[in-house]
Amino acid sequence: MSDGYRQVGSFESGRVDAVGVGDGAIALGTDDRVVVATGGDSVEIDHGERVVDVALADRVLVLSAEALTTYSRDGDRIRQQPVGDAHAIAAVPETGLVGVLGPDRLRAVDIATGRERFDIERTRPGGPADDGLLGTPSGFVIATWSFLTRIDPDGEVAFDRNLEAVVRSLGRCDGAIVAALQNDRLVSADLETGQSRWQTELAADHIAPVGDSSVLVTTADGIRAVDPTGETTSVSGLSSGDGYATADGSLACAIRDGTVSIHAHSRDRLRIAVPTDGVGVGGTIDVEVTNATDRERRVSLTAAVDGATLSPSERTAAIEAGETTLVDFPVESVRAEGETEVELAVDGSVVERAAIDLDDAASGGIAVETDLEATAIDHGVAELAVAVENVGGVALEDVRLRETDGGTDALEPGETWTGSVTRPYEPDRRVSVGLEVARGERRREYAPTCTLPAAPTIDVEPDEDAVRATLETDGSVPVVDRLVIELPGAGRVRTEVTVEGDDLLLVVPRFEDGTARIGLESIDVDERVRLSGAGPGTLSGPSGLGGASRSRSARSVRSESATTPSATADDSVGDGGASDGSAVGTEPTSGDEPEPANSIEDRPETAAGGPAVADAEERPSPDPAESATGDETAGGPRIVATRRPDGERAPVGHAVRDRIALENEGESVATVAVDIGDSTVDVGRLAGGERTTLERSVAVLSGESATLPPASIRVDGDVRERLSEHTITADEDGVAVRATVDPTDGTVVADLENRDDRPRRVRGLEIAGRAVPLEARLAAGESTTATASAERWDAAGVDGAADALEGVLEVTDGDGTERRIDIVATVSSVAPDSGDDGDRFRIAIGPETQVAGEYGTVVLVFENEGDRPLSDVAVSATGEPINELFYSEARRERLEPGDRIEHFVDIEPGVSDPSFDATVRYAVDDAEREHAVRAAGPSVADEADWTDSHRERWSIDRVENEPSNRTVPSSLSTSFRLE
Repeated sequence: MSDGYRQVGSFESGRVDAVGVGDGAIALGTDDRVVVATGGDSVEIDHGERVVDVALADRVLVLSAEALTTYSRDGDRIRQQPVGDAHAIAAVPETGLVGVLGPDRLRAVDIATGRERFDIERTRPGGPADDGLLGTPSGFVIATWSFLTRIDPDGEVAFDRNLEAVVRSLGRCDGAIVAALQNDRLVSADLETGQSRWQTELAADHIAPVGDSSVLVTTADGIRAVDPTGETTSVSGLSSGDGYATADGSLACAIRDGTVSIHAHSRDRLRIAVPTDGVGVGGTIDVEVTNATDRERRVSLTAAVDGATLSPSERTAAIEAGETTLVDFPVESVRAEGETEVELAVDGSVVERAAIDLDDAASGGIAVETDLEATAIDHGVAELAVAVENVGGVALEDVRLRETDGGTDALEPGETWTGSVTRPYEPDRRVSVGLEVARGERRREYAPTCTLPAAPTIDVEPDEDAVRATLETDGSVPVVDRLVIELPGAGRVRTEVTVEGDDLLLVVPRFEDGTARIGLESIDVDERVRLSGAGPGTLSGPSGLGGASRSRSARSVRSESATTPSATADDSVGDGGASDGSAVGTEPTSGDEPEPANSIEDRPETAAGGPAVADAEERPSPDPAESATGDETAGGPRIVATRRPDGERAPVGHAVRDRIALENEGESVATVAVDIGDSTVDVGRLAGGERTTLERSVAVLSGESATLPPASIRVDGDVRERLSEHTITADEDGVAVRATVDPTDGTVVADLENRDDRPRRVRGLEIAGRAVPLEARLAAGESTTATASAERWDAAGVDGAADALEGVLEVTDGDGTERRIDIVATVSSVAPDSGDDGDRFRIAIGPETQVAGEYGTVVLVFENEGDRPLSDVAVSATGEPINELFYSEARRERLEPGDRIEHFVDIEPGVSDPSFDATVRYAVDDAEREHAVRAAGPSVADEADWTDSHRERWSIDRVENEPSNRTVPSSLSTSFRLE
């Protein structure tokens, strides 16, 4: 940078609130707008809100009040997402991350997707006046007071060191951190280890965030350049003020008294870009060279790549003023595949480095063709086949389905791997799956898609003696489901069918007038038709005051394929039936009288609770008098029951609605009750044409699944319908939640587990219509236990006999997407680890706390806020910061309501940011209790420096005890209610 700069532009900005530096550009935030300067031109972004901070990568990132907004380099708004209380951001283009710093936490957000990579608690709290944040290729560096902390790209602390003086400003150069200290020293620390490299006497007010061969610092004598050894030189051409420069030094700006001046380096003022992402033998690495000066430039451009040979590796180019020239470097050979770096030099000086992928030395890189197609629709579930064909010239070492982890560890050239997944069947919906293919360190992701088949249709045509129905599909895949046939006078039959061609023809005999219904059980497809007029299947016979006699010429159902013999109908009845029968078989082909139908009541029960079909020769003819039941006589009630849970899979603790729909399709009133499990729900009187729905919420809590027991429908005291059991399978993803609520005070204890591969944040909970301020941050795979109490809890409004309550968990994804998840919570008179009623105490930090100098003390206050005395109270603290020479635990035989214990914990001198655990044990009504807490806060070296603000930063939090022998039921459900 010592060659100097030449001013190429300037503008008045007022106060500059933030500056971000990227490749070939500098972004400046002032008031509610952002200017992105690139030398000869600039882009102005009207943000509309006050700019708190800006960062620059391949996109422009703007922090405003509790929101992070992403723009393209051209100023197009891409995304805005909430980030909470934050005051600084910094970008790491090498990893595609932006760090978001708040008073207590550091978050890393993927710049391309907006998804959260990690969210960690800071080593020490800070604020806008205390903090500096710097993005580096090795992660994020935080300067707080005199402390320097590096967080690696995975969210782990790489080092944390004390520079012994407050940090004024922070930058980096040549793999080192350069910090200007308040004691007028300039120090350098190794970026990887934090170890000191050099230090020098220099009163610097500001350091540019980044530099390559040197970094700009602002001193009382003007802007100077500091090289990797600590030597300083003047920089000609830059005005005084705070200096900023791009990493290669090609562009700089100086900010002073509301004026921003833009400067180009006089050495070259060339812009270098590498548009080539990957290359193999015979290909070229293309380099775009832009001359930003006002005169023609003739330069020598040299390229070097680790792992490859370029021929030639040096070219000479003449570029007109303001023009761009493409220079290519052919690849002669490749020694190692994978990601590497191309280094470009102009006239012998390195000006650009860019990442590039080298393909395999002999046969090229990963090349696959993927396919996804539906193979069957089975009881409302679409079965999908996934195919991956290796069309490249090298073997693949891993092919993996991301959602099931199924795949293969080897796929040779020309071979194909196939797998399968399932999706809930939704007609005409586009679905996709995630695939990952790898060879060595190189990985590629694919997302093949397909469209699910159209919904089947049912066309019903009644005639004088039968109902003819045609079930049509699009013919692309087999459809397997249970066909539901309801006929006036014949009850309901469920039979499994497989349609492998275009359609299936059904012929069903008529018995009485009324509404006939034919539909599929798992797919929302059915058709109804009104039957009227006499026919061979209608009632006949004498009538009189003595009663009615009904003679039924029972027909059977004929199933045949209209296009192919592969369409079949299984005769088994899996889900119960009415009190009289209908049969599934073959329509007679000769003779005047049809085969007699069987009574469903005469069939043996199946394991699912419904009747099984007997062999034809074992089927007795029904007694017409027994079949003339109360719900089948003309003008009588006829109850139709349908059970349809709103899902077959759900994460642990998530609610699935179990719905039973009841409709009286008859003409008279019926008294209806539903027996399910060990309970009975009295529905009451259901008038003709009236319908109602029973609904409850069910959740899986442990194990792989939960079973919804079969149900019996009683009409006027007699069982008229049976509904089979259903199984709810536990999903292995999502946020698993097992919540327990105390009905007396609304205390909620929730065991939370993030089973996804991205972070989640729990922002709140609603139980019984009351808000519960339950919060937790969960990294991928992390578990925690959170406790909170409901606001304005009304114990009288909660059913004391209820075993479960419905709730809504509010969750935010890593990309800012907010979700409301229906859950089921256990109702318990004693929430886990919370103690009995009246067993409550307050925990706080006492005002006498002072951790300073040679003698430090933290005062823990435990106050009995319950209405019962506590006995055998003991408080003990453990941890490395504790001075065991002076410390002793506290004991009290009895602690009356309103009384307190002030427990003094002695701290070793010289411990930075001490923290320790404490345990309080006691008994209430002869029942022993134990609670754990954690205390943490700052310390100072001199007692005179201790202030109230230091004490206020000390915190104490309860640490939830792990449930030792708590039994978790396999499932949980609320009581049925009438909708």
